[in-house]
Amino acid sequence: MRLVIDNVKSEHFKWLTEMAKTLHFNVMEVELTEDEEDDELLAAMVAVKDGPDATTEEVDEFRKWLRSSE
Repeated sequence: MRLVIDNVKSEHFKWLTEMAKTLHFNVMEVELTEDEEDDELLAAMVAVKDGPDATTEEVDEFRKWLRSSE
């Protein structure tokens, strides 16, 4: 069986995912609006803004990843 839920408010999304875990449902796909994507990206940026700088190894890995996508 497949269940599709549209227009879920972000404040209810966490509750729905917890209920899905409890009921042993698999969440297969989540589509966000552009505004929701922007909000999540901003929250992630704010969460790490005061964190430590990247190590030299992390910078090298990131550069390799960038070059591989060219």
